[in-house]
Amino acid sequence: MDKKTKKHKRLTIAELRQFKGFDSISDEEAENTIGTLEKLSVLFYSLYKKQQVIKENNSNNKKKEKKDEEQRGAA
Repeated sequence: MDKKTKKHKRLTIAELRQFKGFDSISDEEAENTIGTLEKLSVLFYSLYKKQQVIKENNSNNKKKEKKDEEQRGAA
């Protein structure tokens, strides 16, 4: 399966209720909580991916600068 089309398993109400403090919430509260957790997860993942791109760009820039310096020194 392609990574971009992979479906993620959504937390169920029963699974949420296994966590301390969530054992007696209503189904509606549980759905709202799950939705909020899902949005938060997407936000954190997006931030993580952006950080990865920034690190990769910085690394590539440093490599390019080093190569440029080496070429200037050889000239």
